Amino acid sequence: MGFEPVRLEGPRVVVRSAQADDARRFVSYFDRNRAHLEPWNPVREVAFYTEPYWVERIRGYDENRARGAAQHMVVVAHGEEEFTGDIGLFEIIARDPVWRGRVGYSLDAKKVGQGLMSEALGLVVRYAFDVLNLKRLQAGHLPHNARSARVLERAGFVREALQREYFHLGGGTWSDHVETCLINPAWRVP
Repeated sequence: MGFEPVRLEGPRVVVRSAQADDARRFVSYFDRNRAHLEPWNPVREVAFYTEPYWVERIRGYDENRARGAAQHMVVVAHGEEEFTGDIGLFEIIARDPVWRGRVGYSLDAKKVGQGLMSEALGLVVRYAFDVLNLKRLQAGHLPHNARSARVLERAGFVREALQREYFHLGGGTWSDHVETCLINPAWRVP
């Protein structure tokens, strides 16, 4: 059971599936946000910032979508060409007994504090619950990432656990991870 590509439209952003011709935009997004995203991500290899890398990665996104395992999307502010952010549903299990997925995201440094990721996350939550019929969405953040914690709290995610030494960052550093979840109150038996 695969997923169709999506296009979710909000008042200020569009969230859509990554496409084959997005490689240049991914390179631009991650290159201009290197310093901004570095504290939250593992060390990236040099190839990560090249178009051939992203051509292959997008091909993998397409394969995961076709298998029904993930839906990797980009966030684009209305009237703009470049990516505002990156958001995805991963580890999707849409069958008994689990019906869950994990959401992850990043946002352009110049867009922080404008509520754009909150809007994008709201669109993705509605898609996950209303279209994919997931019962549970999980998301995590590093304990010191207060902005991400607030985005999740505004969306209704509830803290469930602190996972110790869960996430491996650059320089051999291990970081704890705050695990949150959001339950679909309107879940229905398929």
